[in-house]
Amino acid sequence: MGTWGPAIFSDDLACDIRNDFKELIGDGFDSEQATSALIKEHQDSINDSDESSVFWFALADTQWKTGRLIDIVLKKTLEIIEFGSDLERWKEDPKNLKKRKVAITKLKQQLLTEQPKEKRIPKIYREESIFNIGDIFSYKSKLEKKALFRVIGIHQDKGGRFSVCELLDWFEKELPIKNGLLSKGKIDTNKLSKLKVRTFENEKKQFMLGEITTKYKPKDEWFELITTKSKPHQKDTGYSVIFWRNLDKLLINEFEK
Repeated sequence: MGTWGPAIFSDDLACDIRNDFKELIGDGFDSEQATSALIKEHQDSINDSDESSVFWFALADTQWKTGRLIDIVLKKTLEIIEFGSDLERWKEDPKNLKKRKVAITKLKQQLLTEQPKEKRIPKIYREESIFNIGDIFSYKSKLEKKALFRVIGIHQDKGGRFSVCELLDWFEKELPIKNGLLSKGKIDTNKLSKLKVRTFENEKKQFMLGEITTKYKPKDEWFELITTKSKPHQKDTGYSVIFWRNLDKLLINEFEK
């Protein structure tokens, strides 16, 4: 885990604890259940002399600010502060040691005051793509025209399951489908569009489709699985991200110019 400063959340682990606690609450856990889950998941950090305080400080601060501070977390955090174990790793850096002492003092003062009322934490949106590598699916845009995507990879993390795709050279109102199959004479499934998406290094013709908020979640009826086991034209490497909210604009710029 990386630490870049003496503040409570100037640490990767601390940020993870804050995010994970809120995510669990959003999923319907109460504070006790979420705490138990985090203790189980981060047992190695809790047993580590440098990371234990980071875990408890972040959890206590997050629980207090969301109105969910429980006794076990308060007690453990105050014990660590009183014992002074967190300051050991800062002793060789006098400047940051002083700043850390200030941060801890503020945390203690906060925890000993009445916490705010319990705040509502919404459920975090997770992308759940139903498609698999080799699938070709259609997407109906706001223009009532259909674009064709081939899945070349699957990306899965805490944000959900995402399809990594390439865009075929097709954007029409109707699909030439007969007996459940695409007409090979009218659609060349090996011909990709010229759409390129910028990555960190250059531009690629592949991208991950997804969203991070329920507000822009696409509707199921916008999609249709056309065929499976199609051979990807590219390997899923070096892709960027296209949010569903921006897809229609990209398709219009690509095909309607």
